[in-house]
Amino acid sequence: MPISFDERDFLKRYRGTEKFIREGEKYYRAFLDLLQDDSLLEKIKFANDVLGAPPLSTFILYHRNEKGGDLFRSEIRDSYIKQGLGACFGYLYRFCYRGYVPEQCRFNDPWTGIKTVSRFKRGEREKNGLYEKGLFEVH
Repeated sequence: MPISFDERDFLKRYRGTEKFIREGEKYYRAFLDLLQDDSLLEKIKFANDVLGAPPLSTFILYHRNEKGGDLFRSEIRDSYIKQGLGACFGYLYRFCYRGYVPEQCRFNDPWTGIKTVSRFKRGEREKNGLYEKGLFEVH
């Protein structure tokens, strides 16, 4: 079943992403398309949960190596696009899947210029059954 992505809530929680949605449309559209692909979402989630592979890096490598096209084959010069992509995956794991906390790691992608990404781990609050949507902010 496709993930329900609440754009209004996303914009409220991740202030400054309006420009990404407006001007980084091809990247935002690719993310929204991902949310409709249950099989790919499962693989990306498995790679994060079991292998520790950051979802954004898996998404980029999938686009470049499997899907083809030019989307992630050139440098992304605008920081708002890099940050917007990270925010999309942050929202997905923290508020759609619920209970994950980000952990920053190096990616150093020579094509896009993205240097850091986040992998997501189940937070202690979630493990203990204390996590409720919006109750805790994770930084």
